[in-house]
Amino acid sequence: MASTDQQLVDELDSRVETLTLDDAVRLVETHHTDGPGVERKVLESYFDATEYGEDAFPSSLEESLTDAGSWQGGGHVYVLGGGRVSAFPRRWHEELGDTMDLREYLRVIGDDAVRTTGSERASVTEDGVAEGMLLDAAAAIGEMERDDVRDRLKALRDEGEVEANPSQHPNPWLQLT
Repeated sequence: MASTDQQLVDELDSRVETLTLDDAVRLVETHHTDGPGVERKVLESYFDATEYGEDAFPSSLEESLTDAGSWQGGGHVYVLGGGRVSAFPRRWHEELGDTMDLREYLRVIGDDAVRTTGSERASVTEDGVAEGMLLDAAAAIGEMERDDVRDRLKALRDEGEVEANPSQHPNPWLQLT
């Protein structure tokens, strides 16, 4: 069994009633930044260490897995290969793994909104990318600190390169201008 961080286990346990499986994957993968996504054995160790385990989620990891390369909407866990999974699609990891340019994150993630069909797209829509999604993706894929991402995003907004709608919303949709 892979080692786990008790603080993260406690957070997973405390959020069990509202946490979705893909959110749990995202939390673990942003904590374990040792390559794209997270190793399945590490993820499973976290589930085993929690009070409720994988049974806390309405669907199993196996049911949530997809090997799709682009965004399929909320509720999916993406197979990256090599025994690794992610809350984010393989394409995002491939195109964004070596950059810290938030404009590139918005371009790649926003492109998937245009190509995704169906009504459940979670935080990626025609209106842009939800700020929370951008923060999560940059932390998980780019291994950036969330506070640094917020500061960079504020600078881009101040420079007029990114717009937020609605601008005063706690989780606005972001688009390149």
